[in-house]
Amino acid sequence: MLSTEELIREISDKSKKSEEDVKKLIKDKQLELSGLVSGEGAAYIVGRELGVDLIKDTRRQLKIKNLVPDMRSVDLVAKVLNVFEPREFESKGKKGVVTSVILGDETGTTRLPLWNEEVELVSSLGIVENDIIEVSGAWAKEDQRGGVELRMGKRGKLKKLDGGDVADFKDVPSRESPGNSQGPAQRAAINMIRPGMNVVVKGCIVQAYKKRPYYEACPECGSRAEEKDGKFVCKDHKEVEPAYNLLLSGVIDDGSGNVRVVLFREAAGKVFGKSAEEIKEEFTRDGLEPFWENFSGLGKEFMIEGRVKTNDFSKESEIMANTVKDVSVKDECKRLFESLEK
Repeated sequence: MLSTEELIREISDKSKKSEEDVKKLIKDKQLELSGLVSGEGAAYIVGRELGVDLIKDTRRQLKIKNLVPDMRSVDLVAKVLNVFEPREFESKGKKGVVTSVILGDETGTTRLPLWNEEVELVSSLGIVENDIIEVSGAWAKEDQRGGVELRMGKRGKLKKLDGGDVADFKDVPSRESPGNSQGPAQRAAINMIRPGMNVVVKGCIVQAYKKRPYYEACPECGSRAEEKDGKFVCKDHKEVEPAYNLLLSGVIDDGSGNVRVVLFREAAGKVFGKSAEEIKEEFTRDGLEPFWENFSGLGKEFMIEGRVKTNDFSKESEIMANTVKDVSVKDECKRLFESLEK
């Protein structure tokens, strides 16, 4: 795998810029992205912006921290942290199915959505949590949380590994936050969180913003579909019959403070306790005010994992949630006993 210094030399040679100029561009790119990418990851972005195709010349097995949008022919080995239940959808009269696998290594985590025929790979390979798998020929795409996720595409392949490969991942936690995160999520009080952190907070939902609780998405790639002239259009797949993904934003409080939280898809579904189709039907039938008057999530406590970022408009911190779980009394007691023993 090429080091940052080797990448700098490669960019310098092909762009005709000095190595010092390239180093400055990489440092500036890391500052621009609030330190959320490594030096290597920033080098790939700078290379792409200067027209230097580093990926084509350096086919290699990547670490998750080095994934950047638009990478092609991505190969990596990672631990399976979570496998979501398949969800059915309908598009243009045809039914489809989608699921997601959360992958992690010692550098971070990312999401791998699987669509239609790809979903069968999970069952045919017997992929379950804590397995080690090899992804090859995939491509990277920016997700709605501002992170990077993988897509299989036509050339992507999955392979389940065992033996020595498993030992290399013995120190990777069983669960982390997806979204190309930098390192494992850490338990934190809300008054201690800062932008750039990947955190686990135990908080109570004290407010829900009264907005439409779902959005239209392309059934092929999951990207948000834009409405134009009464039709929905995906930038990659053109006109589509949209699927519907859940969206919930509100405020959580843990006693030390409160913070805005944004939840998508499965995370929002956990709080709503219903599918996207059920929520859409209720919202369409009842309207905005009655729907939120009947929202049952207020006052409930959850364990929320996600990345802390700065809201573009308010400039306040917010958590882009990746996973939501019920609070485990057993786990909380264990954590309390361990803290008393220190």
